[in-house]
Amino acid sequence: MPKLSKSNLMQEVFGAILESGWTPLLIERTHPFLVRASNPDGARLDLRVYIWNCTPGGANRSPDEFRIQFTSTVPVVDPHATTLLLGWHDENATFIAWDISKHDGQASNSPSAQVKEGTIAGANDNAFATQRKDNEVVIAFRPAFFMDYARARSSLHATGAAEADTALLNHLPALTDAEIDGVGNAERRRVIRMIATRFRARDFRDRVLSAYGHSCAFCRVQLSLLDAAHILPVAAPGSTDEIVNGVALCKIHHFAYDAKLVSFSVNYEIQVSAARLAELAGRHGGLRAFRTALGTTLSLPARVADHPRPSYIRASRRIRGWRD
Repeated sequence: MPKLSKSNLMQEVFGAILESGWTPLLIERTHPFLVRASNPDGARLDLRVYIWNCTPGGANRSPDEFRIQFTSTVPVVDPHATTLLLGWHDENATFIAWDISKHDGQASNSPSAQVKEGTIAGANDNAFATQRKDNEVVIAFRPAFFMDYARARSSLHATGAAEADTALLNHLPALTDAEIDGVGNAERRRVIRMIATRFRARDFRDRVLSAYGHSCAFCRVQLSLLDAAHILPVAAPGSTDEIVNGVALCKIHHFAYDAKLVSFSVNYEIQVSAARLAELAGRHGGLRAFRTALGTTLSLPARVADHPRPSYIRASRRIRGWRD
């Protein structure tokens, strides 16, 4: 498995921060990197990033052991930033994270940190995986969960009684709200719910975009600028994460849909609200181009079973206050 250069490893970190819904800014360009991440809500987090390729352990190691080796750089906790000790497994597109406090200042003839191959595979299959290794908990995760890990790393690496709670993340696809509610520690319950919520949103997005052929149902654009929009809003009673309660929309048309400027009928006819346009009087620049880009009917999934369910459309138009 070829090793990535430090600059390419940093690109993987940047991509993961973006995929997590945050915006990265590189402050220090030499390893260990300093990155400032910010999100649309105004939150900001400075990250000191130590990262190496995660590779097989070597001839004298167990065949299922992988590791990072930090012979050229001694990891040290940065008191002014959230310090991350990471490995990147390129084949599985997975990050592995060790508890920096357990490796702070670690220097020896062959300093390294290990993880089992099954833990990497578990994160590839289920988005998150945990492993007890000696005196620490090792975490593996998919890139979309990068900032969730960064913000909750202390809780996720906690040992002792906390490990049973953290281990719930090993089966995210089947994790229930009742199991999350059963976590006694309030902070760990919050962290597990945060990660589970992102997993469900990500899973919904992947299923909906796949059903729609990664194409906007309104304008057919196929750029990597698509969202999976719930037809019946998430907060509404009866909303689900079924494909039939989702529609693939580009960023512009998702915003327009949420702003009640556009909608679609139970017959899948695309509509523009005259009432909403009247409220936007004097701001109609580009309206002709906007209308031209819209189709007349939704571009629907190939499988009829994945088409938007009429009951969800009716309820959504009522709840959203759609006006023709």
